[in-house]
Parts: sequence; C-alpha cells; structure tokens
Amino acid sequence: MIIRKIKSAIKLIKGGRFGAFWDKMPFAKQILSSTNLLPHPQNYKYILLGGHGLGMTAMVYYLNKLGAKPKEIWSYEIIRPFIFYRNFDGMVLDKAPLNKQSSIVLHTCNKNVPIYQIVRDPISVIKSNINVTMFHSISNINNKSEAQNMLIDVINNISHLMFHFASMRQLVDHLKTDITYLTMNDINDTGIETTLSKFANRFKYKIDTKNLHENESVIKGSLFPRCFPHSFYINNTKFAISTISRLIGGGYVKEIDMNSDIAKDRECIKGQYFILKDNIISDKFPQYPIILISFTNNIDTRLQELAIKEAYNYIDAILKMIDKHNKLCFNEDEIIDFLLDKKNNLEQFSKKLANDINKELSYIKQEEPKIFDSFIYTKRFLNYFKGDL
Repeated sequence: MIIRKIKSAIKLIKGGRFGAFWDKMPFAKQILSSTNLLPHPQNYKYILLGGHGLGMTAMVYYLNKLGAKPKEIWSYEIIRPFIFYRNFDGMVLDKAPLNKQSSIVLHTCNKNVPIYQIVRDPISVIKSNINVTMFHSISNINNKSEAQNMLIDVINNISHLMFHFASMRQLVDHLKTDITYLTMNDINDTGIETTLSKFANRFKYKIDTKNLHENESVIKGSLFPRCFPHSFYINNTKFAISTISRLIGGGYVKEIDMNSDIAKDRECIKGQYFILKDNIISDKFPQYPIILISFTNNIDTRLQELAIKEAYNYIDAILKMIDKHNKLCFNEDEIIDFLLDKKNNLEQFSKKLANDINKELSYIKQEEPKIFDSFIYTKRFLNYFKGDL
C-alpha cells in the first residue's frame, strides 16, 4: 500500500500535477511549511500584496525587469520551505491563504519594511475573475444562466484569491514601516513608468524606461494572450506559437478552455528553441504579435509553411471562442443587477458578500478614503445594504 502511494505521488510530480500531489499528501504541506519556523535571515526589502484580477502578474513582471527580485511565497497553500534563504528582495503575497499556519510563519519575520498593496474596486475584481474562469471552460457554457451559476461558484470558492485586502494586510501589518496603495491607474500602461521610477529611486534599482515596453503590454488582461503558448506537431516535428511576453516569461501555460481538445499540450516553453517567424499578426489583436518557433534547427521551407498555416488555423479557432465569450461575459453592472435582483433569491448570499467586502475595505476606508470613493461599483453594491453592514 505504501509503495503504491509513493509510486502514485512520483507519477503526479513527474507529470507536473503538483496540486493533485499535495491533495494526496496533506501532511506534507504541514511539514514543509513548518520548516520556515526555524530561525532564518531577514533579507527582504519590501512586501507586495496583490491578488487575482489585480494586475499582480504584470507588476511582478516589471519588478523583475528592475532587478527587484520579487518572490511569491505561497505554493498550493504551502509557504515554500526555507523561502527566506533564497535570493530575493521582495516577499509577494498573492492571496489570503487558507493555510492556518501562515500567520504563525509570517510572525517569525521581524524586519520592518515598506508594504505595497495593489487595490481595485472589489466588484471589478470579481468581474475579472469570473470572466477569466468562464474562458477556462467556454465550450461548456452556452447561455447567461450557466454563466451566472459559475459566477456564484467563483464568489463562493475563490474569494480569498481576489479582494481580501484587509486579511492579507493583517498577516504582515507587524512588519510595516509604511503602506503604499497602488491602484489600476498606478500600474496601467500610462502610470507604470512613474510607479516604477519611484520604486527604483527608493530602493536604489536602475530603471530603463526606454525598454520598459520593449514587447507587447503585459498589463492588459486581454483573453488573446491567455491562449498561448500553443504547441503542435507536424511530421513528428514539434512547433509552438506564443505572444512575446508569454514566451520569454517561461512559466506560462495557455488558459483557453482547459477541458477541451484545444487545450491539449498545456505546457511551458522551456529550453532551447529557434524562431521561424516573429510577426504573425491577428487582425483583431494586432498589438500582440505571435512568434512561431521550432525545437529543432534547419526546418525546411515546406514544413515551415505548414507550421505557419497551422498557426493561423489555431488563431482562427481561438478567435471564435473569444467571440462566444464576449457575448456571455459580465460587466460590473450586470453582476450587481444579478446579485440584487429579488427574483434570483440571493439576498442572504449577497448580504454576506457585502459584509465580507466591507470588512476587507476597512484599512482602505481609514487610510485612503479617496481610493474607496473611486470604487463606484462596490459603493453602489454596499449602499443597497446600508444599515445592515
């Protein structure tokens, strides 16, 4: 029995299915996180708090370009073992962890540093997360009712990944010298240069604003780049296509319709490759040029032509899925209207959500009321329950 479990665990690890591995080995989570209770050096210079739907991926991308060495400390609810011995400058918290040991581990830190927290209107955060989640299963969603059912599931099951601003802050508040809130205006294509310049000056990093946007933007949450990288074979020769940032990032897998045939071969592009064509353009998304690569050199012209044709076929297929998604996706007002519509019998569910959001905004209301005032969708939602919160 034990040998069979070990073989099963090894198989999961080799297949890269780490989430399934940790589900089968829950005791290992506790052991690995506990290693961080041992004495460790305090090498971090700053702390970054974020979440899903907040532009965290883009912020980490740009901090890496600065040489600021951000490091996400969670992995499948585990605080990575001996994380504080690694070569990094910034602790990154990308969610409010479900691991109850997290608070204990973080209280072993005692070096006070600046905290940066990315914030956004919570209803807008929910919108981003439900729309991305829908895209992961778009072939199985055929009408707005099915989309609304998924919206309820997202709020129920992944809220700790989204707008838990106060919950994350409380984990590290004992380490704070000061707090800087970063809004969407601070990290969009217009504001990111100013934000990074201030950050670089404070921590003595060098910034090259000329090369800041050397590739396509990684700020925009377009669905199109989420469809890459895509790999395929022709005559037993492997090819792949990808947007530039998701190719050079080295850690991305495509997120389109994860349960369908189009999502087969969901893998990161690693190791040596050869660029065959670097300007494949979609008319609908010209801001995201596609690169065609092979993993063997000296591909003959005929095979290259077939690969280019396959690249365009894939682009045509994903554009159809994006069109379907655009017809079913939510905007903020639709989310609020659905949650508050009495015929949907969601009053208790919506009241609980309003209470949760209100609690998570406690620091922001106190420290940056102007930011709270800018959260127009959340204010509309909370005002419906005024007096009950």
